[in-house]
Amino acid sequence: MPKKFIIGDIHGCYLTLVALIEEEMKPSKSDIIYFLGDYIGKGPDSKKVVKYIMSLKKDGYNVRCLMGNHEKMLLDSMLSDRQHYKWLWNGGSECLRSFNVYRANEIKKKYIKFFEELEYYIELDEFILVHGGLNFNAANPLTDRKSMLWSRNQHIDKNKTNGKRLIVGHTPVKFKKIKRTLNEDIIMLDGGCVYSKVKEKQGNLVALELNDMKLYRKYNIDM
Repeated sequence: MPKKFIIGDIHGCYLTLVALIEEEMKPSKSDIIYFLGDYIGKGPDSKKVVKYIMSLKKDGYNVRCLMGNHEKMLLDSMLSDRQHYKWLWNGGSECLRSFNVYRANEIKKKYIKFFEELEYYIELDEFILVHGGLNFNAANPLTDRKSMLWSRNQHIDKNKTNGKRLIVGHTPVKFKKIKRTLNEDIIMLDGGCVYSKVKEKQGNLVALELNDMKLYRKYNIDM
């Protein structure tokens, strides 16, 4: 049976991502890899992270990628100066530095296309994958894209998910909590990889293999 890997927030930690996939997960081309978003910002190598994910696709790996709030901020930064400066203060400056440009609209079109084509949610048999969370005050939570990117809602209404559990990134947590959420309605996979130097017991890039409910992790080797 093909394995189903889900990888949490990367935030420009390219070396850690490569080590997680190639040394820990070791996927085959019959497996599928889902990414929960936030490939860019804060860490040192946003461009290399995106380029690596694109190369996995090109090499025949089955890859599906979600939109994170940081990718959306990049796209929005091209719409106005206000959005541009807002993004700079939230990981944008590190991202632009990695692409060696001053503005997002100077990034090569193939990368912008990658960001524009990201999915907002992915529905599986027993799970819904989304970057942040869902707005259960909405009649249909799958119509509120802003909440999908920004929500940190820890509650779920299974009547509105057809009984499915959520798998999310966005909110960095300790590995101990990630393990605990495997048995809860919302599985959290952001191990705070980029915060290895500033938050106690974080700094992990985390992946979950769904068939066996097995966690993989790599401690940050970028920073």
